[in-house]
Amino acid sequence: MDPKEYCIIKKSDWIITSWSGGTTSQLFIYPAESDFKTGNYQLRISIASVEVETSTFTPLKDVNRTLLVLEGNLSLFHKNQHSSVLKQYDQDSFSGNWQTSSIGKVLDFNVMTKGNTKSEVRMINVSEETNFTCLKYDFIHVLEGHLTIDDVTVNRKESVQISAKSKKLVLSQESRIVLVRTTF
Repeated sequence: MDPKEYCIIKKSDWIITSWSGGTTSQLFIYPAESDFKTGNYQLRISIASVEVETSTFTPLKDVNRTLLVLEGNLSLFHKNQHSSVLKQYDQDSFSGNWQTSSIGKVLDFNVMTKGNTKSEVRMINVSEETNFTCLKYDFIHVLEGHLTIDDVTVNRKESVQISAKSKKLVLSQESRIVLVRTTF
């Protein structure tokens, strides 16, 4: 196994910070030496808890955001743009330049990109063991079940970031994952 082909991210690796409405757990940032607060990243993946009924999103200049609800229901209001009502596993994409507010207490999965970096966020549910091929720069977060890559198991609430051109993995029966497919 080439350690550069992929990286397993365990819950103990998460960088957890507080914000006015809850907590944010950074799962992944690229480049690795980037810092969210200084904004010198191209890709950031996190899970946030919204623990207050109404909140206002922090403006993030020149950031494209995708938010996927993991638990709860959320109403998003993007001033002079659009609104959306998100149930579990629904998502919305929007600009960090927009004035965004929300109603609802949730746990959500966030993908932020800058510049020419683009990401697609997909939920994948499998009912039986399934082979799956990942591409370079794919990021997978396991919500239910587990996956296996090179005889290494990635469990629930763990993630894997792929650095190889393609990598085969096996999703266990009754798995649910979030796939983030990124191009730079």
